[in-house]
Amino acid sequence: MKNTLKTYCTTKQARIFTALVLSGMLSVGSSFSAIKSATAAPANYFAQTANEVLKENIKTNSLPSRVASAVLQDLSEREQISDRKLEIIDYTQRTWRDGCMNLPNPDEFCTQALVPGWRVVLSNGSQTWIYHTDKNGRSVRLANPYILTRNLPQNFPNYIEDAVLEDASGRLNLPTSRLNIIQAQQRTWGNGCLNLPRPDESCTQALEKGWRVVVKAADQTLVYHTNTTGSKIRLNKKESEVTEARLPAKVRDAVLRRASEESGLPQRSLSIVESKPTQSTYGSGWQVTVGAGLNRWVFVTDEKASRIQLSSQYGETPNANLPRDIAERVLVRASKRSQVPISQLRIAEVERRQWPDSCLGIADPLALCAAVVVPGWEVSVSDGQQRLVYRVSESGTVILDEKASSIADNNTQSKPISIPRSELPLPLDSGVIFRQISSGGFAGRTYETVLLDDGRLIRVQIGDSNDSGRSVRRIPLEQVQRFQRLLEQQSDEFNNVSYPAPRGAADYITYTLTSRDGTVKYNDVSQNSLPEDLRIIVNTWNRISTTYQ
Repeated sequence: MKNTLKTYCTTKQARIFTALVLSGMLSVGSSFSAIKSATAAPANYFAQTANEVLKENIKTNSLPSRVASAVLQDLSEREQISDRKLEIIDYTQRTWRDGCMNLPNPDEFCTQALVPGWRVVLSNGSQTWIYHTDKNGRSVRLANPYILTRNLPQNFPNYIEDAVLEDASGRLNLPTSRLNIIQAQQRTWGNGCLNLPRPDESCTQALEKGWRVVVKAADQTLVYHTNTTGSKIRLNKKESEVTEARLPAKVRDAVLRRASEESGLPQRSLSIVESKPTQSTYGSGWQVTVGAGLNRWVFVTDEKASRIQLSSQYGETPNANLPRDIAERVLVRASKRSQVPISQLRIAEVERRQWPDSCLGIADPLALCAAVVVPGWEVSVSDGQQRLVYRVSESGTVILDEKASSIADNNTQSKPISIPRSELPLPLDSGVIFRQISSGGFAGRTYETVLLDDGRLIRVQIGDSNDSGRSVRRIPLEQVQRFQRLLEQQSDEFNNVSYPAPRGAADYITYTLTSRDGTVKYNDVSQNSLPEDLRIIVNTWNRISTTYQ
């Protein structure tokens, strides 16, 4: 253990001593600033909550407490949601292109100056809100009034998101604030034209890695193909749904007001799911479907919306005994797992069940399953091609039953190859039970994360001379011991092999996992095609390393 401490905690002692002195000075200054801010702010709870959020989300560029406090307070007051139910789940630094922070109001004049600030994502567990702010939280704007969790991949680049939204904005003549990316999937295109050649265009026949991005705007959907850098963006016209007859703004606003009256929900919680011209007793007009969560309302109007009639109201849950908040939670999970937008998923079947234990009959390597009968449901979700089966408890626990599910896999099975002895990493030091080295990706950085037998989780950026990216977390010993038992049970998976990426793939992240039994290497492209036992280890490790970051 002493050797481990020397290796991971006191490398280059003179430099780190200096860094610690400087960090201590900065920490004292930050403490005085935080105390002053908390004293001056009228809403002390928000400042306290923001500080707690920051403690749990320590990054190289931390979200300022003023910004966290401002968005929490604004959302709580706007949605009348208890602040204790809100959580900041993500934040990134951004430079907005104007004084409106890319979110102009109708007829608003925006100063044409670059504004440094933040993009902050908040959630209450089933819904997600996105804010644009300036650098100190004095100005905050809500980007999307109400959406279910987008569940975009964590490695989806901001620059591709911005480029796609800008193109969609120009095509639809809509501000980007009214556009929403609902799906982003990594793809490997078959040629340099991203599988979308133009007439008489000659395409290079090399594989090109990129993204398939789906943009939603009211009743229209745009599907884009891109490369990894965003320098190539092409619209897939066949898969896109661009309404020729657009719903007039006057009709849209009138229908949303009527839907708010019928539902009792604020207009910002409602969205138009579908609209189409129709003939009714009013003559020519519109049929408009309004949605909020799982609820749908269908309205029929005349051409100018001077007359509006509620045609029908329905929900998408086939069993009234399944609580709506649980149904919504299942759909969010299914969307994330299948990478299919929630609007394309439906709950196909609900069946009452009595589960045999607190893990709902599916063993959890990190949890002790109490032998008690748990009432709940078995819920099947489908998009027409895939079927995901979830085990659900009355308290809201949701667990995917992979064996009962039929999930499409776009990746071909990856065959392992032996890692040459010269390329194997060093064995683990005394006191270390597991190590992950991640490298590559768009950023090209390399990180080493080790789990020690005393519960410490240490993460460093290799090549960082200032050691500024180092983080140390504490994992409960009970979970460490359970993870050790899992490694012992699946020791055959660490047999010094690599699961390579498909030919032509690029910009992927490679993960090298080492236990006391050996090493295995894989990447984010081949992850879904790993053997089941190895996937269990990878998923369990990801839960440990991300939950306690």
